[in-house]
Amino acid sequence: MSITEEEISKTFAQMAERSTPPKLTPEQLNAIDLLIFGKTDKEVAESIGVGRNTISKWYKNAFFIAELNARREGLWKDAKLRLKSLAYEAVDVLSNGYIAQTRK
Repeated sequence: MSITEEEISKTFAQMAERSTPPKLTPEQLNAIDLLIFGKTDKEVAESIGVGRNTISKWYKNAFFIAELNARREGLWKDAKLRLKSLAYEAVDVLSNGYIAQTRK
């Protein structure tokens, strides 16, 4: 099954007509920053000056969750890269220590 140019053009036109997703509020963005660093919902609510129920409601907002997940993924990606770069050095340190112990 092949897609015609007309179908592609129609799809692009439909995509262009869609409204942009709503922006998150500064409070929501601050909450996301605190959540990705391990703060509890209660701590986040107190820090940004909203009720804990508000944080719970934000968890039902698809855009809030998408941003939270994207930021978490970014942190994990950075952490994995750092671990990979340290792994070679760690193996060298362990190997040198092992070799030094076996020569005694």
